[in-house]
Amino acid sequence: MKSIGILGVGQAGGNIAEIATTMGFQTALINTNQRDGIVNTRVEKKYFVPGYNGAGQDRSLGLRAVKENYRELINFVKGSFNNIRLLLVAFSTDGGTGSGMSPLLIEMLLDHLPGVNIGAIAILPERNVLAGNRINASECIEEVSKIEAISSVFLVDNDQMRKLNPQSSKHLIYLSSNQQVMEAINSVLRVTHKSSFYGNFDESDLMNILNTRGVTIISSATITDAKTSADVSREIHQSWLNSIFCPVESAGVIRAGLIYEGPESMSKLINVPSIFERVGEPLQLFEGTYFSETDATITTILAGFSFPTRRLQSLEDSLEKNKDRLQNLVNKEQSQRYESKVSWASGLKAKKPEKQVGSAASKLPKNLK
Repeated sequence: MKSIGILGVGQAGGNIAEIATTMGFQTALINTNQRDGIVNTRVEKKYFVPGYNGAGQDRSLGLRAVKENYRELINFVKGSFNNIRLLLVAFSTDGGTGSGMSPLLIEMLLDHLPGVNIGAIAILPERNVLAGNRINASECIEEVSKIEAISSVFLVDNDQMRKLNPQSSKHLIYLSSNQQVMEAINSVLRVTHKSSFYGNFDESDLMNILNTRGVTIISSATITDAKTSADVSREIHQSWLNSIFCPVESAGVIRAGLIYEGPESMSKLINVPSIFERVGEPLQLFEGTYFSETDATITTILAGFSFPTRRLQSLEDSLEKNKDRLQNLVNKEQSQRYESKVSWASGLKAKKPEKQVGSAASKLPKNLK
């Protein structure tokens, strides 16, 4: 049984939980819209918040759903996972249900799930989303960043997938992002069950890394064609830039993992100071070395980064540039009226003569009355 559980919140979170289920993770989902969550047929444990039919991209509705049902939500999560060490809450930051519910739900779970660390898989939208989605994402990430006891936050960046696959449909972008984040987490869990004479990367090592507060990324680089240590480091640095996670913007990694799998001859090219030159020497480094005849790969786990200011600022830039226009739209919605210029004409409408009782009888000759 895997030591990491996946709790999907909202439609995007439910889709991640669906993929995680196929990989053997314990999963559950929460949604305000039963029609969204019911399509995730592989996820057995589901909670649909009563009295709601979705949140309509309104974060305040998601927040209200937690406040009104927090006891039921906590009991549902407690009953859905057994013997896990880390629970990752998966959600989209730019919608209503996942974005609105997840920050407060994480804080509550931290208080009510003793012995279980809580982290997040938070999906950032593409840069070309509309103003409402940008506002939701900015507010959601700010709230998540302020949770003091939270563990690793994986920022899945749909913009990264768009850069690598510019012609893909939105559906394929989402599907690929969801698949790749779970494959990355599953791959490092898989390594913790391998054995080696030359240094094992075990589950305690992984949990030490993932329990670090801050932003975490996982990436793998194939180094089969590398000739020098500089080549190896270059490939690893490129893997950080091309991963599905927000690109590394600054130094400051706190804990890290470095896992080598491949021929022994290639392992001699690994130069740890060179690899971490760009992100700074971590406080702790956990390594695993597994010799085989497969292509040489190096998987790195970097935890404890600050939230990527430049990437998040890109969501807010267009809001700032269009501040006046957007504010005018809000004011227009609240104040727009139409004043008729022909209100004076209402008295000109033709009126049907009123029926006079007995009027016909009065016109009859006297001898017929």
